[in-house]
Amino acid sequence: MELYYSMVANIGFLVLIANVLVRIPVITQMICEDKDDTFISKIVLGTIFGGFCIFSTCTGAQVQGAIPNTRVLGALAGGMLFGPTVGILAGFIGAVQRYLFDINGVTSFACALSTFMEGVLGAVIYSFFRKKNIDFEWYFLVVITAACECLHMVNLLIFVHPFDLSLSIVKIIALPMVVFNAIGMVLFFSVFEDIYTRQNLIAADKMRLALSIADACILNIRKSSVTDEDFMEMEKTIGGFSRCRDVFFLPYNRKNRLLESEYEFSDSFIDNMEERCSTEITYRKGKGLLGIRQSLVASGAKVTMGSETWGYLVLVFERRYSSPEAAECLVSALAKFFTTNYEAYQVEYQKKMRERAEFRVLQSQINPHFLFNSLNTISCFCREKPDYARELLLALSVYFRHNLNSSNDYMIDIAAEFEQVDAYLMLEKARFEERLRIEKHIEDDIHVQVPTLILQPIVENAIKHGAMKREVGKVKIEAGMEGEELVIKISDNGHGIPEQVLRAFNDKSTKGKYGLLNVDGRLRSIYGEKYGLVIDSSTEGTTVTIRIPPKTLL
Repeated sequence: MELYYSMVANIGFLVLIANVLVRIPVITQMICEDKDDTFISKIVLGTIFGGFCIFSTCTGAQVQGAIPNTRVLGALAGGMLFGPTVGILAGFIGAVQRYLFDINGVTSFACALSTFMEGVLGAVIYSFFRKKNIDFEWYFLVVITAACECLHMVNLLIFVHPFDLSLSIVKIIALPMVVFNAIGMVLFFSVFEDIYTRQNLIAADKMRLALSIADACILNIRKSSVTDEDFMEMEKTIGGFSRCRDVFFLPYNRKNRLLESEYEFSDSFIDNMEERCSTEITYRKGKGLLGIRQSLVASGAKVTMGSETWGYLVLVFERRYSSPEAAECLVSALAKFFTTNYEAYQVEYQKKMRERAEFRVLQSQINPHFLFNSLNTISCFCREKPDYARELLLALSVYFRHNLNSSNDYMIDIAAEFEQVDAYLMLEKARFEERLRIEKHIEDDIHVQVPTLILQPIVENAIKHGAMKREVGKVKIEAGMEGEELVIKISDNGHGIPEQVLRAFNDKSTKGKYGLLNVDGRLRSIYGEKYGLVIDSSTEGTTVTIRIPPKTLL
């Protein structure tokens, strides 16, 4: 009974310690860093998980010279969660400490060897699951942990002499170690897995906050010239929605207002505001509770129209409420929204939108899932690959500008359509990386007028509902002249469109606001019934063909 109590207590303490650790910001940052994170972070995490092994050894109960323990939670979990460096280092630390803890013990070598092997196995399993893109479901954790503990028992039978002693030890400790450690692994693993869930929720909340603020400020930037009153009103709006200590929304020529404020902004921060930047600041004089010089976080970004800067946005947070990274993420999203909306929402735009009410949704509605995914993807590159993140922001700007300004021209050159598609593909490629492969064969010097927004919905459908249903998705875009007609084909290697859906599409019995239906209806209304979309679909993939005649019927 003492053995069972000891196992349960060890697991409980480890889960408790893990819960405390993951709430330390610097540890959370290390855990959530990109796969190409720093070697130092790996060493720190390996040491932490090695510490879990040491804790398990020191608190384990003694049984005939053996120490039943929960070391597998540190060594194996470290490898499976964070890769080879962490797993092997944790296993090595745990193995050395276990051997030295009872250097003359009959089970010291066998247990030390098992601990190191568990760290290595965790690293191997991590690599395999990552390559196959498999999630660690609870039953995988139970089976893997039980298998490792069985290997531990085998090592005891091999290396502990005499055999009768090893057999006696195994009979006592095998069942509780296999069962309790398998259950403990699920609990222990979930603590670290929950970090990613929390971070995603935080990121989603930042995006929701940015959307709410942008929506509330839209009337102040739907103007050809933003006035000082507009800037002040937007400052109040942003401050009301967020937990900012202070907000500065400054016209282009008013940066000196930062120097005149109650905060100590460094010259480098103000000078570098042409690019997105963050810094920690303090009050000029002692403030806050009992006059203590409180630590604050400031993040700033410029808002532009084309290549011209028309304002600066600076948010000031209390350090305990926001890290520099979180503040930077929010201010970047807001600045991008203000930039895009200032360019897009003009008085003439609203007038032209009313003139083309039948295309309103397709032309102006931004897919919130695509927007969230794009901003989330860009945020992942901001620290490690800032140049690439900047390119993605430009692509997002091109995509939004084309989307929101599409009503300016009823017909546009096909090159402009491909520009928007290229921007969309760049963002999706950054999101899916090697899982998405793009192939383009577009004839040079094609200059044909086509309706706005006819390609992107089809490409999006090919990626979302076709290519990404495969482990490695492929999308192929072909365009060229066949006589006087422009022929565009967009293909994917998905599982094909379900037969009933395709039949309903061909019979025109499906109703709703779907991308393919919208494009098909517009093409038929402009060019005639025979120029609607032609869809060929099978279990090997789908091809959508568009034919553009030399003249419209209108």
